[in-house]
Amino acid sequence: MEEIVTQHHFMFEDSFKVKSLDDSRFERAGRIDCESEAFGNNLELDINHIIYPVEPGMQLHVAITDNVSPDRARHLGTGTDHDKRLLGQSIMDHFDYVMYGKVYKKDDNKKEHKSVVHASYGGLLMKLQSDPVQLQEFHVADAIYILIRKVT
Repeated sequence: MEEIVTQHHFMFEDSFKVKSLDDSRFERAGRIDCESEAFGNNLELDINHIIYPVEPGMQLHVAITDNVSPDRARHLGTGTDHDKRLLGQSIMDHFDYVMYGKVYKKDDNKKEHKSVVHASYGGLLMKLQSDPVQLQEFHVADAIYILIRKVT
């Protein structure tokens, strides 16, 4: 089971501690602000906190990839492509919460040696700040998956 996770290529992967949760704007969605303790990365992410409750202080393992297909040869373009009966076992089976979206903006600040990737997952937004080397695989209009699991 862990073999699939270790063999899969992730565009980005890190563990984050949830600093805060703002669920005052929407009934079912909240924005979490997370900070990586190892690399200094920062993640702001809107999540559906009804189906995936998160609280400040929790540790989350976050991975981002461009393909969840088991053999990475298939391009998954529609919702039916992700049906477990058709797809079979995939990297999604090893995470609790998965969203599919698109990168709509990328900022590279060479002076401060920081990059910022903005993505939308069906209206749920992500802002990921990191070192430019860690975000070099991200480009505007890329289709991406964010995969999250709680670290115990």
